[in-house]
Amino acid sequence: MYVTIAATKYADCPEYRGAELKVPAVRALVQDAMERARVPVDWEYRMITFRGWPDFLRERLARTEADVQEVNFLAGRVRQMDQEEISRYEGVLACMETERRGHECSIKDLINATENLEYFDFLPGIVKDTDLGENALDGDFLRILQDLPDEVIALMDPTKVGAYLRHSEKGAFTKEGYCFRSKEGWQEIYDGQELPLLEPETKTFLSVRVEERDHPEKGDGWFLLPHKSGEMTSLWSFLSAPCLNGYRILEVSSMIPAFEEHIGPDEDMEALNELAGRVAEMTQEEVVKYKAVLEFDGWKSVERSLWLADRLDDYVFDPGQISYAGYGRECLENLGVDCSDPAFERFSFYQYGMDQYEAAGMKLTSYGAVSLDREPELSETQEDDLQMGGCACQTM
Repeated sequence: MYVTIAATKYADCPEYRGAELKVPAVRALVQDAMERARVPVDWEYRMITFRGWPDFLRERLARTEADVQEVNFLAGRVRQMDQEEISRYEGVLACMETERRGHECSIKDLINATENLEYFDFLPGIVKDTDLGENALDGDFLRILQDLPDEVIALMDPTKVGAYLRHSEKGAFTKEGYCFRSKEGWQEIYDGQELPLLEPETKTFLSVRVEERDHPEKGDGWFLLPHKSGEMTSLWSFLSAPCLNGYRILEVSSMIPAFEEHIGPDEDMEALNELAGRVAEMTQEEVVKYKAVLEFDGWKSVERSLWLADRLDDYVFDPGQISYAGYGRECLENLGVDCSDPAFERFSFYQYGMDQYEAAGMKLTSYGAVSLDREPELSETQEDDLQMGGCACQTM
């Protein structure tokens, strides 16, 4: 399931697309999506698409007011359901709205309903009054039929019997079946103010799951980085051969998504620990800039990402840039050009903006525009490599 987050500020910008987030997500990835959507703290935003959600939820979420944390929590609840429970859940929502005479469920209702499926029964395949009446006349609702008025029993009309049952027990039909309350009770896990506690956060600056290459039967283990130098012995005690070829990285978890995508199975643990330490020392603003610089650079190795972490001051970062077309208009308006003039009706602001980006040495990343303020200084090792005819920057 996915949601697309969009800053209200850019609602009138046709090139702005917001940022998509796979849910449920841990807090660090929610924050990353807000950064990609250019939504600073206290800015207004909305969720404009709900890809991969069940239809009945996607339609309701598109019409209700909710914040990303509420939707994220709901996604976690829905992910735990099997198909039968999802069908019952849809029925519970339909029953609630029937009882409220069509008033749609709020995000609070959507969350609380996930905890109350046990108080409702669901009959798959029963999708209209006639189906319900025929089911009742076949004996499944014999007890209820005994309470019907004589004139209704005399008619023995399945449609009328079904309508009577539906109204009397405040049931509701969905595309999948019929739902009705089978016992009293209701549990509220969300008061509309404070969400229930989620599972502990798993995203750290950098975590790796490793196993020994020669002894995978020993199992694997997670290691949260950074560790202090003395604490790295806990890792080496797990591994028989503390060297690059002695272990394999099976999985990477990080608050920086690019690390999960590019850190390979054969990375050096000491280098990863150093990298995590650099990130841990950054402010939140520096972390966002670092993610943008990594994308700008197209880094290929841990060594390169370490090198970039030490040189953030060499880059200019503008998170306010959201599109090439917007930048093109901005450049022309700064020259006193009226971009609303009919003469610009067929003008490609997008292409002009791209040309201006290229001329300025800028690149538009997922987090904003990045350019080099000055060429980063090479280390002594890199200078030696260059003197030998190589280019260290290209091999990183």
